[in-house]
Amino acid sequence: MLMQTSVCVLCDFDGTICETEVLGFLFREYAACGMEHVIRWQRGEIDMREEIAATFQTITATREEMERGLDQLIIPQDFIHFLQVCRARQYQFAVLSDGLEWYIRYLLARHGVGDIPVYANHLYFEQKGIRLEFPWFSENESRRGVCKSCIVRRYREQYNQVIYIGDGESDIHAVAEADLVFARNWLAEYCQENGIPAHRFSTWGELLSKWVSVLGREG
Repeated sequence: MLMQTSVCVLCDFDGTICETEVLGFLFREYAACGMEHVIRWQRGEIDMREEIAATFQTITATREEMERGLDQLIIPQDFIHFLQVCRARQYQFAVLSDGLEWYIRYLLARHGVGDIPVYANHLYFEQKGIRLEFPWFSENESRRGVCKSCIVRRYREQYNQVIYIGDGESDIHAVAEADLVFARNWLAEYCQENGIPAHRFSTWGELLSKWVSVLGREG
């Protein structure tokens, strides 16, 4: 059944909402192995679930210590403005990330955002250490922890138009499913090289301007 609101906006987090690749930041700052398992993933030796699990096994920092590190990361005020625009138009908004729900919700909450759906990998801090779950994994995207294309297709069943915003390699399957794409950085180049229609942007302020020109003031 289609929702009353016809538009849904789905957005990547690391490098898109937050200007920092947060998972990489945590690995470089707190993991004894650094980016070792990221390089193994890049070589195709392991999948994302194995990369995250193997790296976090080498982290001894507490949740509080890592969150103090997260406090230095920035979410642009223009993103908060964009989210307000979406809410004013009664658009559904959700985050799709191959990172961790824990830090996404922590960083959003620091900026007064605590009530949007987040599809990401789960990390739990327990007495015996951390526990990971990957509730959005699918063999459709077996190298990833989160199957973004599966989630986009689910939203397409409910909304007339699904808009996707992203910046990186984890977004390539999602943009193939979306009705309208806004892309920056690596993803913008990928879309151009592969003939995927996408509106390029650099900042959230620029995206807001393009939003008006593409969708109109009521869009």
